[in-house]
Amino acid sequence: MLAKPVRTILLTALLLLASPARTDTPSSAAQAALREAVTQFLMREASRNSGAVTVEIADAAIPRNAKPCDAPQAFLPSGQRAWGHTTVGVRCPQPAWTLFIPARVRVEDDYLVAAHPLAAGSVLGAQDWEVRRGDVAALPPGTLTRPDQAVGRTLRQAVPGGTALRSNQLLVVQAVERGQRVQVISHGPGFQVGNEGIALTAAADGQPVQVRLDSGRVLQGIARSGGRVDVGQ
Repeated sequence: MLAKPVRTILLTALLLLASPARTDTPSSAAQAALREAVTQFLMREASRNSGAVTVEIADAAIPRNAKPCDAPQAFLPSGQRAWGHTTVGVRCPQPAWTLFIPARVRVEDDYLVAAHPLAAGSVLGAQDWEVRRGDVAALPPGTLTRPDQAVGRTLRQAVPGGTALRSNQLLVVQAVERGQRVQVISHGPGFQVGNEGIALTAAADGQPVQVRLDSGRVLQGIARSGGRVDVGQ
């Protein structure tokens, strides 16, 4: 029979082996908080696009010696965007520190590809494209994701079959020409006021444009097809 001190030592050792290892150390808790802050920030920013958003952050991207922070603040450094391969900054107000964490954001969505080789000057119709689904964050900027972005538009360059259609391949159709007389619609909480004026710049649909009202006041609004400019909300 084992002596009592020996039995006690063996029992203690068995209990230690059976107990799960603790992982909620200050460092791992700080790493988890950083991962959550970056993930939520990128999910919120990337969700402004249509499509299903997935955020990937490698374990090695989170510093092992990360310091705890009660209120980490995520932000996009200059030149970064909230999709594809990107880098997110995280700053802590107290204690003050800033670090940068690489991540990848996937946006699963439909996009348009040329159904066959398209010649420059072609006017696009439904027979000219196919809809595919994939990670649009990995595609070139300006890739078209909806048929209404392409139908009736004219290609400014040839496009090989199977190639994603992009906005910079299309001729720009000016919704408002410089010097054109336009209708100005001012919007506000509970009201809408119409005026007229002269466009000081040319702009495509959805682009900003400056207008001088008949009163002489200069406003900036958003150009709309049909010679209309929206100002305000």
